[in-house]
Amino acid sequence: MMGRQSGQMSMLVLDFTELIPDHHLLRKISQAISFDFIYEILKPYYPANGRPSVDPVSMFKMLLVGYLYGIKSERRLVQEVQLNIAYRWFCGFELADKIPDHSTFSKTRLRKWNESQLFQQVFLEIIRRCVKNGLIDGKELAADGTYLPANVSKDSWINTEIETELSMQSYLDRLDEDLSQQPGFKKTPAKMVKKCRTTSKTDPDSGCINHGKKSGIGYLMETTVDCKYVIITGVDVYPANEKESLLVLWHLERQIQNGIPMQNIALDCGYDTGAVHRGLELPGITGYIPAIQFSNSPEKYGFYYLPQEDAFRCPEGAKLVYQRLNCSQTTRKYLRCYQVQGDTCKHCKRNATCFQQTGIRRRILGSSCYPAFYRGHERIGSEAYWRMMRLRKIWAEGSFSVLKREHGLSKIRKRGIPAVTEECLLSVMALNLKRMVKAILLLLSLLKIRVESYNFQPGSLFVNRSTKFRKLKNG
Repeated sequence: MMGRQSGQMSMLVLDFTELIPDHHLLRKISQAISFDFIYEILKPYYPANGRPSVDPVSMFKMLLVGYLYGIKSERRLVQEVQLNIAYRWFCGFELADKIPDHSTFSKTRLRKWNESQLFQQVFLEIIRRCVKNGLIDGKELAADGTYLPANVSKDSWINTEIETELSMQSYLDRLDEDLSQQPGFKKTPAKMVKKCRTTSKTDPDSGCINHGKKSGIGYLMETTVDCKYVIITGVDVYPANEKESLLVLWHLERQIQNGIPMQNIALDCGYDTGAVHRGLELPGITGYIPAIQFSNSPEKYGFYYLPQEDAFRCPEGAKLVYQRLNCSQTTRKYLRCYQVQGDTCKHCKRNATCFQQTGIRRRILGSSCYPAFYRGHERIGSEAYWRMMRLRKIWAEGSFSVLKREHGLSKIRKRGIPAVTEECLLSVMALNLKRMVKAILLLLSLLKIRVESYNFQPGSLFVNRSTKFRKLKNG
């Protein structure tokens, strides 16, 4: 006998929770963390009286769902949440509830979220809880930057002339202070120069990059990954024309100020400057950075460095000792001057050919932080170096690949650094939450404990670091 639906309506009472499978990603995230702390962040920005607003936690979760599942359009996101029961349940909407309109996001973002820096604060709160619960330990980290194409037409590209201040390159306040203690340091007066900058009329915050396969108008996203459970601990966004080696120390300093531990870090060869090596040493971080092969290095001509004496020795045995800092008037860069004492070079048989120059004294101009530069190069080739290089290649570059493929960062949709930063933070939070859940389940499985044997309440693992989970983690 053929069956057929009656078509009659029936009354049904159900619990949404029963409809969501135990292995569903949104259920796992809900068990791992509660987003109720958002209410405290936004409390100063909502009046005590008046008509109730849309629940900000529900709206934030909607945006998070969009980045978890690669839904970049807010119009489409509203439709998906309206139809998908798992999305409704995670965002806290009942079947009869009306889903907020897409325009509500724009208004709330401008009036409440941007002013409160909500996305930055939520990102940092999640990272702090990861640190407290042992998912981030700072023993092995990797930092790198990636190019994100801007949402602009090539017809909008323009060349603009800007006036900028030419002054001493500042990598970090502590590094500037350390440099000022050196003999010969003299703070040169700032000089205004005109430079040509390529950008877009529709997105003037973006910058132009032309480096190998990276070419176009866009942004630079600098991130740091803790390799223990591959949690991204820091995100910063800059115009694409900025130089990564000038930004990385500020990027790391902000994370240290937020309580993120750092012991060892891997970077690529683009960061191989004396200032970066010294800037990592000041807070006690051990850096692993591949060396750039310079065409005119002292070693090429037979000179070698004596680290105990901070001096060079020439092929004829004469010492070039450290004298002072020299400041280039054109670039405002400080260089470390090593020079032979007395008139030794005057009577040397190599005087006419030494560095293809003649003179009374031979001198070498090196990085302003050459001792740290040398110490960093001494680590190259060690077992720890090759391990850190593998981790950087797998987790730093691998994270960029996942963010672009699965979480909507293949091309930036928004315009302006604040909006692009919001987009990057949401994308990174989506990836972090997936990795957090995986790490928690891995910890439980390693202890041979079935998750079903514990009655976890929503958000119980990361709300107040329950005694039960602490005992599991510590064995």
